[in-house]
Amino acid sequence: MDAKARDLNQIFDGTISFQIPLFQRPYVWNKEKNWEPLWEDIQGLLDYELQYGRHRKHFLGAVVLEQLKNVAGSIETHQVIDGQQRFTTLQLIMLAARDLAKGLDNEKYFDRFNDLVTNKASKVDYEHEKYKVWPTNRDREAFKALHESGAVESEPFADLTLEMLFSDKPVEPHGNRMQEGYLYFCKQIRRWLSGEFDEGDELEKEVNPEERLDALWKVISGGLQVVVINLDDDDESQVIFETLNARGTQLLPADLVKNYLFRKAQADAQDIEDLYKRHWSAFDDDFWRKEVTQGRAKRPRIDLFLQHYLTLMMREEVRPAHLFESFKEYVENQQALADLPEDKQPSKPNLSVLPVTTEEQLKALSRYSLAFKTFAEPPTNSRLAMFLKRLEAVDTATVYPLLLLACDQLLPAQQLEFDRFLTVLESFLVRRMVCGLTSKNYNRLFLDVIKTLDREGSLTADALKAILQSSDGDSVRFPTDEEFKASILNRPIYQALAQYKIRAVLEAIDQVQADRKSENLELPNDLTIEHVMPVKWELNWPIPEEHQADPEAKLQFTQQRDQVVHTLGNLTLITGSLNPSLSNGSWQKKRPELAKYSKLNLNRYFYPVHEGDDPLADWSEDSIRERGRVLFKAASSVWPY
Repeated sequence: MDAKARDLNQIFDGTISFQIPLFQRPYVWNKEKNWEPLWEDIQGLLDYELQYGRHRKHFLGAVVLEQLKNVAGSIETHQVIDGQQRFTTLQLIMLAARDLAKGLDNEKYFDRFNDLVTNKASKVDYEHEKYKVWPTNRDREAFKALHESGAVESEPFADLTLEMLFSDKPVEPHGNRMQEGYLYFCKQIRRWLSGEFDEGDELEKEVNPEERLDALWKVISGGLQVVVINLDDDDESQVIFETLNARGTQLLPADLVKNYLFRKAQADAQDIEDLYKRHWSAFDDDFWRKEVTQGRAKRPRIDLFLQHYLTLMMREEVRPAHLFESFKEYVENQQALADLPEDKQPSKPNLSVLPVTTEEQLKALSRYSLAFKTFAEPPTNSRLAMFLKRLEAVDTATVYPLLLLACDQLLPAQQLEFDRFLTVLESFLVRRMVCGLTSKNYNRLFLDVIKTLDREGSLTADALKAILQSSDGDSVRFPTDEEFKASILNRPIYQALAQYKIRAVLEAIDQVQADRKSENLELPNDLTIEHVMPVKWELNWPIPEEHQADPEAKLQFTQQRDQVVHTLGNLTLITGSLNPSLSNGSWQKKRPELAKYSKLNLNRYFYPVHEGDDPLADWSEDSIRERGRVLFKAASSVWPY
């Protein structure tokens, strides 16, 4: 291993090509975290050069390179093992400087900067070799467009001219991170060249554009330094890559997985371009790098997918902090098992074939990613969309490995069976939530469910139901109708559960109570939970006379009522604007308001009866329990045992 500090002229002068492997992540640097701090450093060097006529050296970090063996006649080529974001950004800066020199009709500095970004056409055998840095697949078209002579006048910049870069009008981003970076540095360098950043009387004399371009050239070509680490043939590039990045925060575990798999494919002489297009290219979309919230953590979507995917494949819990290490261990174990004699191999899963080769690993990741993407964007009004919305109320992510398996095995051929599977799973989770049973052992429970389904070789709703109903104990049992009913009637659920959980239960009951003759309308988002008999009931809901005389009976009645008012039978949903008008009013005032303004199926229960005796003329503990029984009947049809 050879390490030397070099300036950009030493690195990029001459005929040379630095290639960023396709298995590295795309260009992700941005303005706030990367470009602005870098420009501030460069501007400080430029101001110093103008004022004192000499430049200081500025260290920009390190890059790790591995020289590639080329066929005779081709140019010297290095693969960028680490530091590709930095290398690419430096090229964007030099491209911006080159094109601004052209805008000033300065051919000398145009040629100088161009020599640091472009190899002479007469020296190269292939088109991509004319670029000093050749980025990964996703960024190549944008990078090529920037490279064209007068790039700002070419696609994808058809609406942008050099004159615009010399104006004060803001330039809109063009949808690609490289293009945005190029435009950012164009604007900053233009402003510096025009003297816009000069402060007070720091400069003793006026500086003309030629002198400023000369300072720009000296600072960029000779003032910026990078430590270049060249690997020898004996150096383990993959180990070095992991060591440099696995402990850092810049690379996602998925970036390390990508690098690992495609290096293996490259070592096996496979067509990595083809593998990338067929099995990985979709992972480089912004969709997968977007941070989403699951549970208490906010993480990139692809990290969540890898965690659930690995949990399914390894049949064991995988921690977020060890994603890459777990993936590598999993791949190596699969290969080791495949190399065992047939009589010594462990029994294989019945539901899915685990991948062994690198191509199989990539193919499996790609296949299961389609299911996971469906979870993020489920079809409108589908059973899956409903399940995922209610899963937010249950607040557990432990079912996702099982969901991945079911989605992969049942869809699209067995849509009805998949929907039934979701109903069983949802019933189990919601019943346990309503009954106040713990969720802390769900990770182990659903891994055991996967293993049992795997042994039996049957992935059906009935098989899932049989497994869940066979378990006992508070941490695993499926609440029966008796337990579910008792919790609805007696448990002070308003005090026991968060409001968003209760709201999800009531919304589901409202939906199942819809009349077939009525429109199926989506519920508004501003519904609030209302106690029919208010929590502060003393003023308008007096204690019955038979309990008034005896202090002990009065106390016991008060305690019982305080509990009953928080049970599900006394809770409903109303709009926020209706809530204050109901408040702590009497039943005689509250009921007409509910009937007049609420159109929810849930509140049709309170509509006046036009004929015969009205069972709801009064609202008491007995009324609450009776409505609780009605709600149980509806809830058990949504979430059957």
